[in-house]
Amino acid sequence: MKKTLTLMALMVALSGCQSGGEPAQPTPQSLRGEVPVAVDSPAAPVASYPDKGASVAVVSVGQPPVIPHTADYPINLDKNGCISCHRGGKQKMAESHFEAGKVDGKYYQCTVCHVSQAQNY
Repeated sequence: MKKTLTLMALMVALSGCQSGGEPAQPTPQSLRGEVPVAVDSPAAPVASYPDKGASVAVVSVGQPPVIPHTADYPINLDKNGCISCHRGGKQKMAESHFEAGKVDGKYYQCTVCHVSQAQNY
């Protein structure tokens, strides 16, 4: 029994060894075939936002207005960066967003409906 196991282990070990010839695995081929890599293209332009106070006009009933600035303010259970500026003043939140003088919970996550207006072209 020991001889059989030793012989099988030796055969397995030798089967892994190859002498010369072709490599064990073929060389990977490009999905492009023989087409060379194109010249490096420039990076996409950085997003540019309109001047302060200018935004795309609302064109349909119920369409939420876009945000004419970056929208990277923190929105979590403790703080909503949007509400701190838009609770009053020139760009006040819509009255429909309030219930009993407080922001209604379904309107607390502003970026669910409102998106940043950026010109990325």
